Amino acid sequence: MSQPPRGGPTISACLIVKNEQPFLDGCLNSLRGLVDEIVVVDTGSTDASIDIARAHTARVLGYVWHDDFAAARNFGLDAASSEWILYIDADERLIKTTRDDLRAGLGAPDVYAARLLFRVTSNSTLYREFRLFRNDTRLRFKGAMHETIVPDLSLLQRDAGARVIDTTAKVVHLGYDGDMTTKYRRNLPLLRASVEREPDRSYYWHDLANTLAGLGELDEAIAISGQGLARPEPADRPGRIMRSMLIHTHARLRMQRGEDMRELIAVGLAFHPENWSLLFLRARASVNAGAFDAAIDDLLPLLAQDADTVVDDILAYDRRIFGAHAHDLMGVALLRMGDRPRAAEAFGRAARAAPDVLEYRVKAAALGGAAASA
Repeated sequence: MSQPPRGGPTISACLIVKNEQPFLDGCLNSLRGLVDEIVVVDTGSTDASIDIARAHTARVLGYVWHDDFAAARNFGLDAASSEWILYIDADERLIKTTRDDLRAGLGAPDVYAARLLFRVTSNSTLYREFRLFRNDTRLRFKGAMHETIVPDLSLLQRDAGARVIDTTAKVVHLGYDGDMTTKYRRNLPLLRASVEREPDRSYYWHDLANTLAGLGELDEAIAISGQGLARPEPADRPGRIMRSMLIHTHARLRMQRGEDMRELIAVGLAFHPENWSLLFLRARASVNAGAFDAAIDDLLPLLAQDADTVVDDILAYDRRIFGAHAHDLMGVALLRMGDRPRAAEAFGRAARAAPDVLEYRVKAAALGGAAASA
């Protein structure tokens, strides 16, 4: 799709698709008027995806899929004609973003990439993703799975003084809501290959373990996350944050078997003290162990956060750990301590935060509390 120049750097949106009919029209509609070209790399659609793309005047390129997301994305980059690249998937949308928002700061000659605000699920907080970067052959994706431009960008930062900026442009992802079984099955062999190829990348071990758990293979999921933790500890900040994420996965899975994982969770918090997911998990572990005061001490800072303003550089968090889930766990801790009035208040707050969850209203009512939604 090309448009007359409208000021500011030109941007090509690049997608790879296969049978994305349920999502693709919504994605391309969200790009209307914001980008100067759309390049769609189709890896073998048998539904209406190609027709939808052409209806949006996208350039559609056929590509033979060979289990390598980076290679498919780079094929699209090679065909893009604009000054900048926006990479986006069919199950994602640009929202609350103007043409100027998308281009803010891109005119500076030393700026080579911009991080957009990203919401990975409907229940998650925002984090920042490298989704916008110069159309420069030195910036290409790496990684057959969970592909990224960061390795190439890091080299440009080191060797050419390339700068990264943050923008207010926002992307939401729809594909992780609902049943994930099909994606788990698709991703499983790719992730197995990825941990063999890049064994020191914690995120691969984390995602492989979660994929196995999602397919009901809890024992193997625990073994895989444990193997990841046996790798050398990273020294860089992003690596340590991802290590804390892998620790969260391993501890959460072992807690499903009734194990007390507070010691390991403390190790994870040493890697990343503001890993809110780990803090909530430790509160759960403390409740399970009868350490109710410790649980409450961990829940209070969570409840002090505003989920709408929590924006991490790397991690997304379940918004509910700052609201309904934290209030509910607080209620459980207080109830087991014998403080029924305050437990009722906590369950009532959980019910008000999540009025569609009947369990919270029932708990509050059972203790004589008044949930606003009751």
